[in-house]
Order: sequence, then structure tokens, then C-alpha cells
Amino acid sequence: MNRPVRSELRPRSGGGAPWPSWAAATAWSIAAALGATFLLAVTAGLVDLLGDGDDTTALLVVGGAAGLMAAVIAVWVRPPDRIRDADVLCAFAASLVLFIGTVTGLFLLVDPATSLVDALFRAGTSATTTALEANPVDPADHAVRFLVGGAQWLGGIGALLLAVAVLPFFGAGREFADRSRRGGRRPMAPDPATAVRHLFVVHGLASAFTLIGFLLVGVAPLDAVLLAMATASTGGLVSSPDLESAGAQWVAVIGMAIAGTSLVVLWRLGVGRARSLLRSAELQAYLCLLIVGSILFLLWTDGSGVDGIRRAAFTVTAAVTTTGFPSTPGGNWAPAAPVLLLGLVSIGPMTGSVGGGFQILRHRILARVATRELLRQLHPRAVIPARMGGRIAAEDTLARVVVTQFLFVSVLFLTAAVVASAGLELATALGAAVHAISTAGPVRTLDGTLVDVGSWPGGVRLALLPAMVVGRLSVYPAIVALGAGMTLIRDRVRFRRRLTTSLGRTTGGRRPSPGTAR
Repeated sequence: MNRPVRSELRPRSGGGAPWPSWAAATAWSIAAALGATFLLAVTAGLVDLLGDGDDTTALLVVGGAAGLMAAVIAVWVRPPDRIRDADVLCAFAASLVLFIGTVTGLFLLVDPATSLVDALFRAGTSATTTALEANPVDPADHAVRFLVGGAQWLGGIGALLLAVAVLPFFGAGREFADRSRRGGRRPMAPDPATAVRHLFVVHGLASAFTLIGFLLVGVAPLDAVLLAMATASTGGLVSSPDLESAGAQWVAVIGMAIAGTSLVVLWRLGVGRARSLLRSAELQAYLCLLIVGSILFLLWTDGSGVDGIRRAAFTVTAAVTTTGFPSTPGGNWAPAAPVLLLGLVSIGPMTGSVGGGFQILRHRILARVATRELLRQLHPRAVIPARMGGRIAAEDTLARVVVTQFLFVSVLFLTAAVVASAGLELATALGAAVHAISTAGPVRTLDGTLVDVGSWPGGVRLALLPAMVVGRLSVYPAIVALGAGMTLIRDRVRFRRRLTTSLGRTTGGRRPSPGTAR
């Protein structure tokens, strides 16, 4: 992970000695978190004017201070000539953790009565788009409601930036990025800067169309905005009674299905290249999960009629896309129904979408690797390439997916073990771990009843936060970022120890005076 990232990923600033790669990445992560906090706090403060406006002044002051600090840091940084891949991943991980911390502070600011654990857990579930928490919010508290919805939307954009504009340009998996200009085609991501621009266009249009849909079915404007942000980001954290209406649920089904679709697919639809999409095996598998899952869920919950079909489509789409909108069980649920939902959550939507989970492309790659290894047992000398979507997958891509599977399962069972040791039943702990690392929700019992996660002990809820962060970043980049960060800290500590030892020997064991040359 020492190869330099392309220069398009680095902002340019004035002259001066370039910073080390790790220092620039750290500063950029702080600036990104503060910039997101600025947008969220200022907008929430203005939205609060629709109600009593008690929190407007505090939010505007804090948001303005965060924006000023972000601007100062962004101008202050001197981009290095080379920046390591690992430092970029560390920057994304650090910015998400810092954003969770700042959102926690905003929740405590607007509601001082909230405990630190509750505020941290709400901030974590919002920023990582994990709909584990089903606690209702006072409809008159516009600031808190928008903080929840806005944090989800910004968290979804951050995940898209990592998946579409960063990872495809270094490391394994680049052969599946939409970068080729052959045949006069218009690729979505020929370079990082263009990928970022197209990302905001596609995601912005998807959010806007979802918002228009909610408005057309009669949802109030503010509730429509919150529902659109929760749907487009696959966050699912929303407290609006309008979601129980038939029209709003159908709009949510369409919006969630779009959010779970790869941005590359949506881009190709937008530029008029829909014919080739019919041959996409990943898109076919995604649609098959939605349709077959809805049919099985309908059969296993005694559903019937238009209402039964709607509820089945709503619940299954929320599970596949890891949106996790809470829905009360209708009819009698067979034991297989919640198991089906848990399995769909672990699979997840298409790669390159806002959703979490292991995602369909990685499952297909694992299936091809398993098939190839079985064929090699029969034909040891055969050269059997793994073809995906008409392309031959590179060996490092296959190896990384296998490692990702191991890390995914390891984090899942480690989280389940910690949560179970804290007092939860094993089945509930396993379900909570799957939903946490898949950034989905809510947790259900075998009869389909929603589990009140807010009633769990604070230690249990905090134990789920690392899995949420890892799941939102994607497991492999998150583990690489963690390892690189720990290595960096270890190297800094060793360097300071060596420097202190060297200075001690030079001064004969005495502490150097302030005027001593360094």
C-alpha cells in the first residue's frame, strides 16, 4: 500500500514545503469532518426556524466555527508530492470517526438532557446509515430530526466517494471500474475528479426524484425531505407517520431499489446505454433478490392482496438495500421469514451503491473462485481464468475478495461474541452483529417483532459502533486503515523515544535547555 495515489485526488494550494503524506492526510480528514459538520449544523439551524427556533443560534455559531476551521486547515495544508494509498484510507476512516464525534456534540448541544452514550449511539447509527435505533423523535423538534436525516445523507455520500472515486483507482478491482472511453462511450469514472462530479450528479438526481415522489403522494415538505435523505442514503432512520401510508411505501420501495443499484448502472441509464445493462449478471442477481425475496416473504407471512404485496416488497427491499426502514409485522410470520431477511441483509445490494453488506459482486467472485478451485482439483494443469461481466478478474482482486470475506466474518463473530458476553442472547447478538457490519436494521425476533435496541445497556450499544464504522467503510479498507494508523502511531512513538535517548546522551543525561539547537 505504498504506491502513490494519482494527483487528481489531491487538492492544490500555494507554495511552501510539502507536508509528509501522513500529516497531509490527517489534516484533510479533520477538514472534511469539520466541513461536513458545518453543512449539517448550519442547515439544521435554519430548518429549526420552522419550529420554535430555540436551537438556531447555537447551531449556526457552532456550524460557522466548524466551517471556518475547515477552511483554515484546507488552505494551510501543503500537499505532498506523493501520498500513500494507506494514508488515503486512514484519512477516510479518521474523517468518519471525527464526524461521528462532532455529530455527537451537536446532539448534546440541542438536547442537553441526552446522555453521552445515547448521543454517541445515535450519531454512530446516523453517520454510518445503520438503522438499528428505532427511538421516535418529537415531531416538533426539527433540529434533531434534521441532524439525524442529514447525517445519514452525508454518511452515504462519504461511502460513495470511497467506493467510486477512490478505491477503483488503486489496489485490486480496478478492472471493474467504468473508465474506458472506447467506442465513443462516456464512462462514469475516467479519472477521480470526473468520478466525483458524476457521483454528485447521479446521487443528487436520485435524491431529488425520491423527494418529488414523496411530495406527490402527499407527504409534508419537511417529512418528505427527511424521508428522501433516509431513502437515498439507505439510512432508514426516520420518524414520520407518513411512511405507514401505501403511497409513501411504494415511493420508498422505488427509491430504495434505486439507492441499492450501482452508480455505474444509473450513469449508463442516464447516458442512453441501457441495452448493455440487460447482460449485467450483477443487476440480474440484484433484481432476482428483490423479486424472489418478496415472493418468499409473502408466502411465509400469510400475506395476500395488494397490501400484502406492498408490505412484502417494502420489507424485503429495505433488507436487501440495507436501508432498514422499521415496519411492523403483518400476519403470522413463519420462523423462516426473519431468517430470510437476515440473509438478505448479509448479502446486500450491488457494488458501487450506497448500501452496505458484503454486496453481490463479491459473492459472485467468491462463487467463481470456489468453482475454479474445484475444477483445478480435476484438472491440475488447466488454466482457468475467472471471468466476471466479460472481464477477466485479476488475481490480486480475487485474493482481496477472499481476504475481505475472512475479515467480514471475523469482525461479525467477534462483535457477536462481545455483545453476547455483555448479556444478550446468542441469537439476538448474532443478529445485531450482522445488522451492524451490514449497516442495516432493525433487529427482529423470530416472530418478526422489532427489538428495542435503545433499551440495551450502554456497553452493548457502544460495542456495536466499531462494526458499524467498519461496515460503512467496507471491511478491507477499514482494516488496512486501522493497521496503517497503528503502524504510524508506533513509528512516531519510537522516533520520539530515539530522539529523547539521543538528546539525553548528548547532554549527559540532563534535559536540554530551551535554547539548545535541535
